[in-house]
Amino acid sequence: MNLLKTFETRVGDAFGAAPQGYTAPFSFKKLAKRATREMENETFEIDGINTAPALYTILVSAADDAAMRPLYAQLTAEIVAFVEAQAQSKGYIFVGKPLARFMVDPSLRSGKFAVFAENVDAGTLSRLRAEEDAFLSSSVGLGGAAGQLRPDDGAPERKPRRARSPHRAPAEPAIEVLPPEPSAAPAVPEPAPINRDIVDGLLHEEFAPVVEPVADASAGLKVIPTDFVQPDDIPAAPQAEAIPVPQTQRRNVPLVSRDRNLSNAQEAATDVPTCLLVNHQTGRTYTGIAPTTVIGRERTPHGIVLHDPNVSRHHAELSFDGRTWHITDLNSTNGTLVNDAEVSSCALADGDLITLGLVNLEFRENQS
Repeated sequence: MNLLKTFETRVGDAFGAAPQGYTAPFSFKKLAKRATREMENETFEIDGINTAPALYTILVSAADDAAMRPLYAQLTAEIVAFVEAQAQSKGYIFVGKPLARFMVDPSLRSGKFAVFAENVDAGTLSRLRAEEDAFLSSSVGLGGAAGQLRPDDGAPERKPRRARSPHRAPAEPAIEVLPPEPSAAPAVPEPAPINRDIVDGLLHEEFAPVVEPVADASAGLKVIPTDFVQPDDIPAAPQAEAIPVPQTQRRNVPLVSRDRNLSNAQEAATDVPTCLLVNHQTGRTYTGIAPTTVIGRERTPHGIVLHDPNVSRHHAELSFDGRTWHITDLNSTNGTLVNDAEVSSCALADGDLITLGLVNLEFRENQS
């Protein structure tokens, strides 16, 4: 009970250094109890010695992971210290110093968690520790709800300096500014009165016609015969009735059909080569998309996520060269097996069995 109380207090102190109002997203007291239960369930007698599991994986939601990530180094250290104290009180030993790590499970909601304990050999434990240390060092400064820590309370408080009043320069005598005297405007002679008779005469002379008008414009041309009679009974050409033009209304019509966009997108999607990976344990089917698809514990764009602690964050990569699918190991901790043979990179054929951690995936070429 004293160990549990001490652990709860130290975890509370870690969150107490975070901004005011930030608390743990779930009960770390429950987490410690589950870790103890997992340790008991996974402790085995090896060569007459009770050997406790040294690897502890805590699954949390994505939101809680983003909030607690700045505190992971301190939280995992407290969890390891608690597990070591529990094992010592029961006479258990480890193959090496225990390792605790947090991982994201997209299926978990905020405030929920899961704990798993595993027995691994010393070499695997060392590789996992190096991988976790590299991950934590790359996550420093990423922020989160606990990222902005308060300044150290022991630091001396800086007192603001009093602002000094500036020295005023002696006032110079004011210069009197006189408004400019209004200057007399230049005299403008008034226009002489206009004689309307003279203007009318000038206009008449300027626009007078050059040829004197005649009474009949056709007189003297002898074009129309004297016996010409103008017919009066010829009906006038019927005028076409005006066709009413309907009012046009502008509609907001997209320039490109949405259906055509969808069909083009579907055609483009069907043109991308894909493959299938069938999980033998659960029956779940995953889809690999060309040109590359990453398989691992962490979510990646178009990637395949496997919820197995023995799978590395970025474990392996599927790639398509235009004819054949390949799988490449991404320096994973436990390696990549194809048909029970460890490979660094190899071509895949329909029906090949891929083993990543404890997950067995059957490769199938997607013919659709």
